[in-house]
Order: sequence, then C-alpha cells, then structure tokens
Amino acid sequence: MGFLNKLKGKLEQRKSDQNGAPPQQPLQAPQVPARDYQASSAASPLFSPISVNPPPSQIQPSNSHPVPLPSFYKQDGPIETNNFYGNLLVEKQNLPIWTHPYSVWKCDDDQFRGLAVSHTTAKQRVFGDDPNANPCKYFFSPVGICSLVLGASEFQNGFSFRVGECKRFSCGARFEINGGAMSTKLVQGMGFVTGVYEGRISPRLGSKVGIQGLEQKGTFNGLHKYVLTLFDGSKWVLYSSSDGWRLENQNSAVAGTSGNGLVQIARLPDQCNDSVYDSAAGTYVVDMNLSGNVDGDKGTYAFNYSTAGNSSKVIQWFLPHHYASADSSMDSQKIGGLELDSTCKGVMKAYLTSSFTMREQLPPSSLQFDPYKEGSGSQGYSSDAKNRIKEVATQEISSFDVVAVSNTDSMYTSGKILDKGAFMLYVAAFVLQDENLAKQQLAKMKQAFERFISNKQQAPLIYNNTWKGLVSSAGLNDGNFYCDFGNCFYNDHHFHYGYHIHAAALVVLVDQKYGDGTFLNTSKEWIETLIRDVCNPSDKDPYFPVFRSFDFFNGHSFANGLFAHGDGKDEESSSEDYHCYYGVKLWGMVSGNKELDEIGSLILGIERRAMNTYMLYRSDNTTIPANFKANKVSGILFENKIDHATYFGMNREFIHGIHMIPITPISNFMRNTQFVKEEWQEMHLGDLSNQIDSGWKGLLKLNSAIIDPQGAWQFFSDNNFQDQWLDNGMSRTWSLAYCSGMGGH
Repeated sequence: MGFLNKLKGKLEQRKSDQNGAPPQQPLQAPQVPARDYQASSAASPLFSPISVNPPPSQIQPSNSHPVPLPSFYKQDGPIETNNFYGNLLVEKQNLPIWTHPYSVWKCDDDQFRGLAVSHTTAKQRVFGDDPNANPCKYFFSPVGICSLVLGASEFQNGFSFRVGECKRFSCGARFEINGGAMSTKLVQGMGFVTGVYEGRISPRLGSKVGIQGLEQKGTFNGLHKYVLTLFDGSKWVLYSSSDGWRLENQNSAVAGTSGNGLVQIARLPDQCNDSVYDSAAGTYVVDMNLSGNVDGDKGTYAFNYSTAGNSSKVIQWFLPHHYASADSSMDSQKIGGLELDSTCKGVMKAYLTSSFTMREQLPPSSLQFDPYKEGSGSQGYSSDAKNRIKEVATQEISSFDVVAVSNTDSMYTSGKILDKGAFMLYVAAFVLQDENLAKQQLAKMKQAFERFISNKQQAPLIYNNTWKGLVSSAGLNDGNFYCDFGNCFYNDHHFHYGYHIHAAALVVLVDQKYGDGTFLNTSKEWIETLIRDVCNPSDKDPYFPVFRSFDFFNGHSFANGLFAHGDGKDEESSSEDYHCYYGVKLWGMVSGNKELDEIGSLILGIERRAMNTYMLYRSDNTTIPANFKANKVSGILFENKIDHATYFGMNREFIHGIHMIPITPISNFMRNTQFVKEEWQEMHLGDLSNQIDSGWKGLLKLNSAIIDPQGAWQFFSDNNFQDQWLDNGMSRTWSLAYCSGMGGH
C-alpha cells in the first residue's frame, strides 16, 4: 500500500502534465480507400499471435524488478500484471480479489484460516462523503466481511500459500500443509467457490459472521448438501464429498469428516429456493477460453468454460453489459430468479451453461480517420473552413518542433506529443491535401519517431524478464521507480503506448501517400511490440501476457499494475482506454493486419456498451445507484468502489475531462450525443469552460463540438484564441478540423 500511495501522488504530475486538454486520435480522409477485408469466419484466427519472436534487439532485456514474483506452483508463460487476481501476486497476498459476485482472499487470522469468501448486497453499500447528498461523491461495498472461510481443521496450526496456473481468465491458489492441501480455481463470474481437498485433511468452514443454523438437505450429484444460515440472516448452500458436518467452536465454524474430494459453497439469494444450485453441484470451472468473430460492423464473442466434475455445464454469473448483449440462444440457459448484487456494477444474473455468447455493434466502416458524427459520419470540410485551417496549420507546423518537444523521459508525455504532431500531419495531408505542408511535417514526424524506434530516448524501454513486458527504464538507475507514472510497475501501459500506436498509424498513412512508403517497415516491429505488450491476443506468444490491460469480463481495461489495493484494480480515464484500441484498429488497417483491425473493433464495441453502463451515465441508466448517477461520470472506477474524483485533483474539469481526453473520431461513437448533451447541461460545463484558463478549457470546448460544432468552431477559429487553452497533446489545427468535420463550418 505504501508503493501505491507514493505512486498516486505521482499521478498528479501525470494529469497536470495534461494540464487540461486531450491528445488527438486518428482520422481518415475520403482520398484513402477503405480496405476490403474479408469478414472473419468462425474458424478465423482472430486471437492468433501477432508474433512469437523476442522483442527487437534494440530493446535490452533485464532480469531484475523491484516487485518480486510470488511463490508459484505450475506456472508457465508470462504473468498477468493488471488482472483481477493481482492482489494475490503482490505484497502480503492477503487483500481481496473480486470474481463477482464474490470477493475472496487469503485469510490467516486466528481460528479463521483458508480462503475467505464474502458477498455483499446493495443494501450494505456505503455512500459518502455526505450519504444524504444527491449526487454523493462515492459509494463502495464493505470489504472484509468474512461470511465463510473455506479451509481445513489442520490449517489452524498454519499453512503455506502458493498461486499458480495463472492465466488471463483464471488462476489457482493452494493452501498446503504436510501431507495435504486444499486447492481452488478462481474464475470471474464463478457460481461456486470450490475447494479440492487432497491428502485426507478435514474440511472446515469458519465464519466471522457466525453460523446460527446448519441443515442437511440430502444428496445431489453424489455430494452431500447442507444449508447454512448466518447470524446476518444470509443463507449459503454447501455441497461436500464428505458428510457428517457439524457445528463447532460456539457457532463460528462447521467441520466435516476427513477425506479427498470437493467442498462447494454459494450464496443463496433471499428470493430463491435452495434447489437452484442442485443441478450444477459437483462441477466447477477450471479455466475460460475466449472465442470471437467479426462480420462487418457486427461482432460476436463468447466465454467458453473448461470444467471439472460430473457435467460440462456450470452455473456462472454475468454482469448487466453481458446479459444485455447476450445472444438469444442464452435465454433458455438463464436460471430464473437467481440474481445477486455485484459490488458497483448492478445486478448479476446466473446461467447454467458451458458457453456464453454475446453480440455487439462495432464501429461502422465509415468511422476511420475523419471526424465521425453519430448517425451521419463526417460532415466534410467547406472551402472557407479549409482556408482557416490552413492558416493555423501553416503557422503551427512551422512553430511546433515535434522532434525536440517529444524528447522527454516519459513514454506517456512523448506519446501525447507524437500524437499531436501526427494529427497535424493528417490534417495537412488529407484535409488540406497540401503536399508541401504534409511533406514538411512528415519529415519531422519520421525523425521524431526514429528516436523511439531505435530506443534512444531519454529513458529507453527494456524488456523485463521477471513479469514479461516492456517497461520504461525511467527511475531504474536512481531507484525512483515512480517515474513515468508507474510505467515500471505496469501502470497505464495502454494509455502510454496507445498514443504511440495511434500516431504511428497516421504517419504510415501519410507516408504511403506523400512519402517513400518506408515508415511501415521501419516502425512495424517496434509498434507491434508495443501492441503485444498491451493487447497480445494469444497465449502462444511466449514474451507477453494475454490482453494485459483489457478485461473482457468487466468490459473495460484496468490501469493499475503491480500494486496491492484494498478496493481492487481501477481505471480513471475511459477515453484514454478506448484511444488505445482505436489505435490498434487503425494500425491494423494501415498495416494490412486484418486480425488487429478486428480485435480493435471488437474491444471498442464491448467498451462502448460497458462504459456507457458503468462509467458514463445517461439519465436512463438503471445500473448505477440513483444517488450517484447524477455525477454523469464515474471518476475512478474500482472493482469495489466508484469515486467521483481523480488522483490529481477535485476540479470539475479534471473529473469530466479525464473521460474526454483525447477528442478523436471515435469519441462520438463512445460518448453518444445524448450523454454529451446531458453532461454538458446538467454539469454546467459551458459555464465552467468559460471560467477556466488552462488546457482543460480547450478540451471541454472541443468535446462540445459533438453537440454544438458551430460554437466550438467559433471558439477555436477566433483571432483572440490563446495557445494556453491547448493541452500539450492537443493542436489547434486538429481542433479546427474536428469542429469542421462535425458540421461546424
């Protein structure tokens, strides 16, 4: 936790470095023909490896890292750093992880030793600072309510703990003593918490809440069934290979007879008969495999479960954005009435299934590089608008030295600078179609990128052999591991590298039209190594974990890396999240990599639904508590909490702007017009933007182009415009082009 607190202080530096406005994202001009890709078939290798080669030779390996690996069993391949089970890998390994609807953690308290399990309801949520305010600042679910501890009588004298079989969608944990062990597989959405006992140890369930009743209910699928009633009134079902369970220790535990086998527990919803779990008893998930298919602007993805036990079907829990997009074939597999609250993402529903299939609307084919207006696409550029854009672009390109300004010790800051220059390049090449201006900027962009491609920036990247990934060397020599916003700890990689990926896609596009066409080959290995670090789609790549940042279960990425946190993983900037995958999509388009184009599109489609459910709140949102959703945006979204705040300050422009930055063609696809209108009016962002005098002013004004493109155009085209209203990753050139493309002039 000490590491985390220090890092969060550094995040103030990161966001103040943004100072108020967004970096830019990609555009596509009518002159660039759309690539005619074949749609993926069911057998298409959508999740095939980008490469299985080591990182390029200019990126040197390092075998040391300030965070040591935990004690593993059966661990092969790269380790996930930003995953739901991250708390099990770092520090004391004793903070909760959220599989949803349960949280579980290693518990070694006196008399309560093993895997602690908790479920909390919406009624238990805590609201503050003022619980009577509407909207309130934050809400969270209580942590540490130890409903049950899945353990063994022998653990009371201590145990050793190891994790292993850590994959993208599951991990294992083992509690070991001499001659015996209890192991468990942890999978997001798992219906049962299951312990597998070996070595004839005696299973035991402790409860800090207390057990007021234990009722035997017969035998199902070869397992003995019991219902436990806790002193808080909650009921839990217990299925066990062994029988003879009995209350002990003044109603703080129940114990069974020794022997190898299973123990499974699950929370029983108040409205459900205890028979709802019977059909799935004895079966549990050991892993989940992802499949997907893209067909034009429609995407399908599925969670396919590998199971152990007596059946191929298991009970699994799903979040609102899952069942809202579920394929119609899932209807018959839903278990009526079996619902439990999640911590902060609404009501979860249970399905008896071996696979769960979802369908999403993906970005339309017209959404490429030019500004995109929801429902109508790009509005084009009038001759008057082009004349004004050219005046500004000529001056900006002449005065903006992207080579010098991008020479920083931060991958985040340099990425924003490169993206700023790339947007200016795109406007010169495809909006203005000014060959001389485009070539002038293209030469500078290629020179600026060469520093990074050759890995000769102030803080070169290294390949970290410990956790398997690209990290900044900033701070490694002097011990200041919090440089570059925690990049060394795998914080924010999708934010940092997303800017580089997107900027490179624009440079490739222009180089193919006005340059010598060599930039693609020059940059390809380096850019695709960045993509492998944040968005590697395959476990066949031995050098990087699978989808380091994006969480297919939660529907968005997590920015938090190798830090323990009591509320789980978190993310602050929805917009920098989807900016990364927009960049991946565009890189796939310009490089001819169909799979990357489609993966980027699929993730964007999933994020659009999830973010508009959990992070961006229209008035018709029914998932977020009524006394919080009037905030309109989440602020910081944790696994267990939502806090309408930022790590770098409480200014309104910070909290709302961090979900806007950068404004690009994908913005109006993700931030739909109705939401933008509501947020602008209800949060009085117009008045706020007129009052502030920093880069956040430009960001808010550019966001308003979604609903008032003419007003935004007038702001950016005004002769009294001041450069201090631009973030360091934002250009006036692109801002004018965006406003015009949205219909402003």
